[in-house]
Amino acid sequence: MRFGGHTMPARIQVPAEPIGPVDLLPVLHEFNDALIGAAVEQVESQGRRVSCRIGCGACCRQIVPISETEARYLAGLIAAMPEDRKQRVTARFAQAVETLAASGLLERLRPEPPSDPAERNRLGLEYFRQGLACPFLEDESCSIHAHRPASCREYLVTSPAKNCSTPRADNITMVELPAKVSSVLYRFGDGRGEEPARWMALPLLLEWAAEHREDAQPAIPGPELFASFMNKLVKKPGQAA
Repeated sequence: MRFGGHTMPARIQVPAEPIGPVDLLPVLHEFNDALIGAAVEQVESQGRRVSCRIGCGACCRQIVPISETEARYLAGLIAAMPEDRKQRVTARFAQAVETLAASGLLERLRPEPPSDPAERNRLGLEYFRQGLACPFLEDESCSIHAHRPASCREYLVTSPAKNCSTPRADNITMVELPAKVSSVLYRFGDGRGEEPARWMALPLLLEWAAEHREDAQPAIPGPELFASFMNKLVKKPGQAA
């Protein structure tokens, strides 16, 4: 596969039988990690270094946008946790929602975040000023690192890590990615990528998953589902799949 001038060999294995987007997500995590790894290699070949490190959790206090598919996946991950850990994590989610409600931000995130980019930017800055940690953050590190959302995987910087505590357009240098898996996930709930983009702030995933538990899910043969995702990932506007 060729992305942004970089050729990446890849071997992907998916079930032949019909599966849903949630079932495909672990495969997409692996693919996304390989794609990001290729981008990081390119950055490092230019003499830059990714400054993100264990214990640097400033970005975990930003709005973490997740897709509906990721909300279902993470809700299932929490449900499968040992009971004591599940109670602790669930309590942190409840506290996060209470904090958002008290700050007045919750009503601006429900039922959907604002579509206007300028308003989203203002909301993001106000959210960050709350200092609200992701419910999965423990000891300033991600407690579900292997299962973290695509938007978290894709947030990598080469600017000094301390700058992430006071992020501005002039002090944060992101690693540029040739394609973003997250951008397709936001509209892939139908298994085709034909839906409008939809996302939610991560702290709202448990309440969303509870409300949509009975929703019908698409079931598409694994290779066809993966091919649909890849077509959306690499397709340029106006270009045939």
